[in-house]
Amino acid sequence: MAVANKENIRRIYETLPKLNCGLCGYGNCGQFARAVAEGKASPFGCRQNPWAGYRISEITGVKAPAYGYEYGFRQPVSAQRPGSLSPASLRKELGGLSQRVDDILARIEKLGSK
Repeated sequence: MAVANKENIRRIYETLPKLNCGLCGYGNCGQFARAVAEGKASPFGCRQNPWAGYRISEITGVKAPAYGYEYGFRQPVSAQRPGSLSPASLRKELGGLSQRVDDILARIEKLGSK
């Protein structure tokens, strides 16, 4: 178990949205920040702002995973920050996701008509 550095806890806390929603599994953002600093929680545990995990990883010195999900399997992708994707690549990715959703909905509809 890592010893929590007060400065790291403060910096992690400042990165969080401070909504104290509990979706991370902790009572508030302060508790989550301490758990991350102690190595008890993933930097990507904040459900209100998952992108905060990249900044928190920089603070804690933990290497951020560069994985995405495609077809239900974890596959390496480039770890890009929000805003670093071009509009064309976003349109392409959105088009692919949209097509997969349409395919799934068509299969569900086909099952319902049997």
